[in-house]
Amino acid sequence: MSKRRALPICVLLFSLALAACGGGGKEAAPGGETPGASPAGGTVTIDLWHAETAGNLDTLERLVSRYNSSQNEVKVRPIYQGQELMTKLIASLPSGQVPAIVEGPEIDAQMMLDSGAVAPIQDFIDREGYDLSDLDQKAILTLTLQDKLWAMPFCSGVSLLFYNKVTFREVGLDPEKPPRDLEEVRQYSQKILKRDSSGQVVRSGLALDILDWVERIFGEHGDLLVDNNNGRDGRATKALFDNDTGQWLYQWWHDMVDEGLAFNVGRNPTYADALLAIVSGRAAMAFSLSSALRSVMDALGSGVPGIEIGIAALPGVPGGTGEPLRFGGFLWIFNLRPEEEQEAAWKFIKWLMEPEQQAEWFAGTGYMPVSHSAIDQPAARDVIAQYPLFQVPLDLYLNSTVTTPAALGAVLGPFHQVREALDQGVEAMLSGDKDPLAALEDAAAGANQAIEEYNQRVKD
Repeated sequence: MSKRRALPICVLLFSLALAACGGGGKEAAPGGETPGASPAGGTVTIDLWHAETAGNLDTLERLVSRYNSSQNEVKVRPIYQGQELMTKLIASLPSGQVPAIVEGPEIDAQMMLDSGAVAPIQDFIDREGYDLSDLDQKAILTLTLQDKLWAMPFCSGVSLLFYNKVTFREVGLDPEKPPRDLEEVRQYSQKILKRDSSGQVVRSGLALDILDWVERIFGEHGDLLVDNNNGRDGRATKALFDNDTGQWLYQWWHDMVDEGLAFNVGRNPTYADALLAIVSGRAAMAFSLSSALRSVMDALGSGVPGIEIGIAALPGVPGGTGEPLRFGGFLWIFNLRPEEEQEAAWKFIKWLMEPEQQAEWFAGTGYMPVSHSAIDQPAARDVIAQYPLFQVPLDLYLNSTVTTPAALGAVLGPFHQVREALDQGVEAMLSGDKDPLAALEDAAAGANQAIEEYNQRVKD
């Protein structure tokens, strides 16, 4: 590796290892006061638990500081909890020592509902006639369950393909025409593949990490991950991913790695390692998320020799819907806190949803704004002018209209255990312990066991 690349790579490693999707943040120490109203009945202090890091953490803290300075009714204390956020939250439920607000992904919705500890956002909306017309309906529908909106959609995102345009040009690929599906990813990778004189692979087409791509690609293909309409018409009881789509995907995954067309990054909870493979020249493409886009752009802003990043929608199994694979961050209010804290939480959430704050969050992270008016705010316009690639995920998100249960995602209590079953299936397949079909079958069996055990616990 050249010395010219070494420093930017270190910068990228530091930035992305702390990106929104991964750990590495420093847990904030609460101030001396306890949550609740001051003795004089003045300012109400509330805690906000989150898992944001790097540039996303900076942006969140900047927003909170501005809110706290703008009024004297509510003081918000952001507290980083990292990847253990849900574990810590569940452990805190019996004592009631929970925050007023938690920012978390949609995959924890069923667990939140089953806890009985959340106050539906719908109740606050109905009480004062809060206007949702400026907010993205896809985000609202994601957690509209049992005819109620349970958490406020704070931000949305789309899954992306990152690729190096320089490598594309080098091998004769059009850098403005990235692959549209996974079969094209294979074809592109065959052109990008490079071996040394001894036959060892020194450059693969794709850096492929073991993450949640299976469920995302299922959604793009229009397939349900679990039964009962992805758990939206009733509690999920069975995994559905051992089907033609899943079998094609597992076989593709196995063959890509086996033939050297993909570089197996392994478990990559920070989403950093696959992107670093592009910067180091080990691969030309990687899967990632729009929520890491600002960190990537800031790390590469000064330019890295031989790197020109392009982004596109995450390719799916051939024959898919072409819809971008969406995800989101939601704000939950907890009814275990005193009423005054719940009201304070609602005031802060309403402020966060205003176009100016939504635009600032978009500009500082790469998450899509839920407020449509935010797109016209100076912060949104400025970041697109500075980093034109921000327009790509924004267009993907705005042009997305499908709100089927497959597109909205699964509602599933043991979501993390089901993901773990899928990940273990991929590992068993890539290690050679099982062929792809057997690995997928075992993953489905593991997922079904996790679903059955969870449902039994809730029933008991």
